[in-house]
Amino acid sequence: MTTTDVTLRAADAVFAAEQAVNRARWVVEELQETIASALRVLDDAELDSAKARLSDRGSFYLEAAGEHLGRLRTRCNDMPELTRELFGHLNRVSESVNDARAFLEVADTSDPVVASEVAQLKPRIAVVGEMVALAKPVAQLAAQHVDTAHRASRDVTPASLLEPVTLERSIATAGKELGRADEDVRLLGNVVDHAAASARESAGIASEITDNARRRMSEQSRDPITSPSHPAPRYPGR
Repeated sequence: MTTTDVTLRAADAVFAAEQAVNRARWVVEELQETIASALRVLDDAELDSAKARLSDRGSFYLEAAGEHLGRLRTRCNDMPELTRELFGHLNRVSESVNDARAFLEVADTSDPVVASEVAQLKPRIAVVGEMVALAKPVAQLAAQHVDTAHRASRDVTPASLLEPVTLERSIATAGKELGRADEDVRLLGNVVDHAAASARESAGIASEITDNARRRMSEQSRDPITSPSHPAPRYPGR
């Protein structure tokens, strides 16, 4: 494999990493929106639970609170699929970063231009890998908090609505866990944004590498190699 082939493959891996990071960002945004929606639903449930204690229409408000928690369960049901999708994108980023780093390690840096390109790209790719490694446990922690909130919402059954203490306990538990999940996903968003910024910078350098590699290929194809043992033929003058 020529140096040009190696650098082009490294560039392709960088482009793949950037694409996967951007897709991960979209999923993180969906997670943020879903958790925000779940928190709003929980606020409605908490309000109706409070009204149940203070109003002579307690059974009506308890039933309304139960319905809100049913909506909360629906929101929480969406989370595992989003988390799986997020991990799929993050894993693809890791694989692409590893591929890019492996190609850069074997690139022939005897050419000063190639050496400069590799030196610029390596640290930026490393940052992408580090950010993704940090994002994974944060995403897992957020998923665990959402799962705990989901379990708390499932504790509210028609029979338990007759016991306001059970309802309030479930709402409090779900609220605490969703609050933690919200903090985790905000942190996750910052980490993925940082990874995306580094991936964008890496892709810019990779574009330059691709342009330079193709220019070198074009120049080589235009310049025929003349062997010293076979001099170029001379044609007699007219």
